[in-house]
Amino acid sequence: MVASKPSNEETKLSRGSVYRVTSKGSGPEPMITIGVFKGYTSFGHDTALSILMDTEKEGEPGKMRFIPCTTVLAVDVLTFKQEEKEKEKEEAKVYFG
Repeated sequence: MVASKPSNEETKLSRGSVYRVTSKGSGPEPMITIGVFKGYTSFGHDTALSILMDTEKEGEPGKMRFIPCTTVLAVDVLTFKQEEKEKEKEEAKVYFG
């Protein structure tokens, strides 16, 4: 089952959502990673997806995988989680009269 999101929202990966990422592996077969997206990270001179892997599917609990963005072939949304927008800092409003 693939999750859907409202069509009026910006399309981007959101922290806390569960994705199945298909990427280039070291062999001829693609690598499949299923887990919770934690954000982007620097990976050498590239950017990578940080995925906290699903323990039921991948084995070791708490295993984090970094997938360089240049190796990503496809991303399937399994569970979409709305990212909480950062609360704007309340600035002290000073009025001079």
